[in-house]
Amino acid sequence: MPVRYWFLLPFLAYALSACQRSQQRYIHLEGQAQGTTFHIAYAHPQGRDFSASVDSLFRVIDRSMSLWDSTSVISRLNRNEPDVLLDEHFTAVFERSQQLAQATEGFFDITVGPLVRAWGFSYKKGLPPPDSAQVDSLRQIVGYRRVRISQGRLQKDDPRIELDMNAIAQGYTVDLIADFLERRGVENYLIEVGGEVRTAGVNERGEVWRIGIDRPTSDPTEGQKRQLQTVIPLSGKSLATSGSYRKFIEREGKKFSHAIDPHTGYPVSHQLLSVSVVANDCTTADAYATAFLVMGLEKAIPLAQRTGLALYAIYADEEGRLRTYASPEMTSQPPL
Repeated sequence: MPVRYWFLLPFLAYALSACQRSQQRYIHLEGQAQGTTFHIAYAHPQGRDFSASVDSLFRVIDRSMSLWDSTSVISRLNRNEPDVLLDEHFTAVFERSQQLAQATEGFFDITVGPLVRAWGFSYKKGLPPPDSAQVDSLRQIVGYRRVRISQGRLQKDDPRIELDMNAIAQGYTVDLIADFLERRGVENYLIEVGGEVRTAGVNERGEVWRIGIDRPTSDPTEGQKRQLQTVIPLSGKSLATSGSYRKFIEREGKKFSHAIDPHTGYPVSHQLLSVSVVANDCTTADAYATAFLVMGLEKAIPLAQRTGLALYAIYADEEGRLRTYASPEMTSQPPL
């Protein structure tokens, strides 16, 4: 799935707000998990530290859906081990993935991993891209309709089919942590995992949380001096961004997102560089951000309208200049 890029500004409101600091003490958790970083800020009435519980939730998801854990449920299923029991989290993400695949006409598809690896590894290693015969062969094992759950077991139409939930698992993890905090009386929080964000209430300054969206760049020297494109006020909602990680592919002078279309097996030919989606839950925002990036802005706009989602897109025009599109309901502010 496309790599995400992000720039989180949970404390940007400090500089923008003149109001008095909240009387509640906010606890901040951060670290490494799921092959990325996470940042959590929350206020608990009794000031409880939930770091151990959060770490436990990360481990639960890794044991279920991590491709880096050879003993995880998804790794065992990809190896076609017999009698693999599906845990509740795998089942929930799989079923939601199938619903979203249908809703996006297959532009979101958790079976696309083999195609992504074929193209992605080629770029990273400097090898030539796969030829048409290899692409056609891989397309035979890609398609969300080729997998299903029946009587608590995963069934594949072809044993070569592999699942990759990376484009939705982090959003689901964010929702899982949010549910955990809410059930313990937390009303004000920000949860961010790998750039996927969910917030509630206000920050320590009593202001709505504000999330910054990176401006894409193809200059590797700009990695340490990231520029913001816009800032999104966010409370009681989730935001996810899909796009190139501080860079995009250039071919014959044109910029393209690093995303593979499951229908064709090839990188997308449109010039949508990133798309951020606001939804009620982060699982939905995560998956739709991926789908919108793959299908392109022309198809994404009407689908967002039909589904009631707000999106903010950055794309390159015919001259290669960066342009933006925001849904009417998407509230954004210029960065400082």
